[in-house]
Amino acid sequence: MKGKEKEMVIPRDFNLPKEVSEVRGQDGKPYLQFNTGMLTLYKQTYGELSRFFMALREARLIGSRCKTCGQVMVPAASWHCPNCNFAEMEEVALPHRGVLAATAPITFFPSASFVGQAPFCRGYVDVATEAKIASFLPCRLRTTTGIPRPGIFVKGLELKLVFEDKRQGTILDIFGVPMVEIPKELRKKEPLLASALNLKAPPVPKIKAEAALKPALASALKAMQGMAAKIKSGTRAEKDLAGRKHVIKVKTGGGEFDIKIERGKLAVNGSSPRTPAADFTMTVENPAVFSKWVAGGSLSDAVMEGELWLPNLEAFPVLYALDRLPRSIRRDQEEK
Repeated sequence: MKGKEKEMVIPRDFNLPKEVSEVRGQDGKPYLQFNTGMLTLYKQTYGELSRFFMALREARLIGSRCKTCGQVMVPAASWHCPNCNFAEMEEVALPHRGVLAATAPITFFPSASFVGQAPFCRGYVDVATEAKIASFLPCRLRTTTGIPRPGIFVKGLELKLVFEDKRQGTILDIFGVPMVEIPKELRKKEPLLASALNLKAPPVPKIKAEAALKPALASALKAMQGMAAKIKSGTRAEKDLAGRKHVIKVKTGGGEFDIKIERGKLAVNGSSPRTPAADFTMTVENPAVFSKWVAGGSLSDAVMEGELWLPNLEAFPVLYALDRLPRSIRRDQEEK
């Protein structure tokens, strides 16, 4: 309602009914159990960090610097130097570029707090490179060449710091992109906004056609089409695909094909002019990756290992559903 602050309301379905029931313990004796809940909602401030995050909202990157020892803290977690008897520190403007302090991990399967954000990469960036003592800026790392892959964000990589167009005052207002991926005319721009980069629709990598890989493609197509036919006779696999509607173009070294998901069904066919426009494209050099998938392998693993290329975060959840299909089909067959 207008003029009123939004309130967080816990859905009724989230709660368990109030009841008491009897259970048998491991010692064989009866015990009473009751349904209850534990919920903590609270507000807190950033404290001394507020100054740093308020600067981020203004698309500025600042640190706190000690006038005595020269230490620079990034983020500015304190304005009193812990090395110099808590002497007052001054604000210092930091460059919107830096060096990756250590090879960064990629999170593909996150905890509940980060659902919908994976896969993502996060690392520590040395932005105060001229300071004798400095902490590193923790931030997300993104690439303009698709989702994060092994081998991109390695120690020593030069990064350009980019600001989100809409900022709230959190560490996610800023992220690092490999400097080599930034157009030369934008490398010195401060601030550089995310809208200036092509992050949602990166160029599709070129795959070299090899005649030696055509048999592997034919074998993969046969396996996938056989799997698609089995989905019709089960229930679990249909549930895996329920609510999904996608057309995926796949480019391999042995040729191209399309994967279509609609109404709980899967169709795999060679590309043709009549194929509807694809929602996204994925590429892989060796089409045998898809034969392994049908045999119980994992397309998600192929992405994590750098074999299979995806354009963006929105494409990755589709692989979760596809990876469940072989197992669901096997379970349906075992029950029959």
